[in-house]
This record gives sequence, structure tokens and C-alpha cells, in this order.
Amino acid sequence: MLSVIVPVRNEPDLTPFLLRLHEVVGEVEGGYEVLVVTGDRESLHAQVPVFPHQRVIKTYGDSLERSILNGFSHARGEIIVVLDADGSHPVEEIPRMMRLSSSVDLVVGSRYMGDSRFTGSLFRKTVSRFFTFLAHRAGSRLADPMSGFFMVRSSSLSALHFRPLAWKTALEVEMQVPFVTEFPIRFRERERGFSKASMKIGLKLMIQLLGVILLE
Repeated sequence: MLSVIVPVRNEPDLTPFLLRLHEVVGEVEGGYEVLVVTGDRESLHAQVPVFPHQRVIKTYGDSLERSILNGFSHARGEIIVVLDADGSHPVEEIPRMMRLSSSVDLVVGSRYMGDSRFTGSLFRKTVSRFFTFLAHRAGSRLADPMSGFFMVRSSSLSALHFRPLAWKTALEVEMQVPFVTEFPIRFRERERGFSKASMKIGLKLMIQLLGVILLE
């Protein structure tokens, strides 16, 4: 079974994204579920539309990583996908991720390898590259350790201990599992919604990564 975790915050209209997501994952073998994880500080997003095979989970606390970990706790599938609801991650690549997951713990959609494409502002790209540099210094093996589009096996999660790192769950998983792979994606500028990041979150992540580097 496949579980898809979609953390949302202030998304104005989830219907187009969820329609496309259900269309894609509805074709996978073994069944699926979609877990839409909302926070307790929502102010702008419309009500989550109702679909079969879908549940809405509420998380308390303004934290993306907390929403994802809450989704992990509720997921019933052996394979778990995490992606954003703003249209930046290519939903159509989920079947490919499932094929790649057969012999690894973690599959990551990368903006920095092969024929990948990263559509975004120069500032956003610069910030991403800076944190990628820090993550590599901290021991990451991934070309794009900052990616928010990833797949992990629930059996691999059972042995992990989360701190967690601010907003970068894939990186924290990668640092604790032996077998990882990534593949190029075309990352698009968000089609809807607003950025969940902030200077405060960036500073928190920088301090955490520097702490890991200094403890090596």
C-alpha cells in the first residue's frame, strides 16, 4: 500500500492538486491513501475537498517537520511519499519513485542532477545551494539534501530517531539509513499558495547543521 503525505498551510485551493494526485496514485497496485496534514494556524486555505482514500489530519504547532512526522505516525502503507501541495513537485513522478524504491530505504527527487530543472528566483536558488553546502559538510550523500519530495519505507522509519531538523525530514532520514537514491525532477515555481519558509526557520536550520558539523 502507498501512503502519500501532503502537509498544507494556507493553500488557497487544494482541489486541482488533489484531483491530479488521486488520478496518478489511483493507478498504483496495492491500493493507496492520501493524508492531508493541516496545522492549527491556518488562516487562508480553503476547506480540504473530500475524496475517497483520503484522510485529513490536524497537527498542533507551526512546524512542517512536525506535520510530516505526524503523517508518518498515521500512515498505513509500507511505502510513504511526501510532497508539497503548491504544484512545485511533479506528482506524475510518483510511479517512478515506487519503482526505484524496491531496493533502497529512501528515494529523493533532486533539483541538482542529470536533466533536472529548478525554476525559481536567484535568491531562492542561492539559499538552497548554501544549505546544500552545509548539509554536505554535515555528511549528506545526496545532490539535493534540501528536497521536500521524497519516498521512504515505513519499515525503515521504525529504527530511526528524529530530532528533528527544521523542515528537512528527508535529510534527517538520509543521515540514518544505509541505502538511498535520487533522480532528477523538474521543480516548478509554486502554482498556488505561499512559502512556508521564513528567515527564522532558515536560521534555525543553519544552527542545527553547524552543530552537526562541529560535532563530527
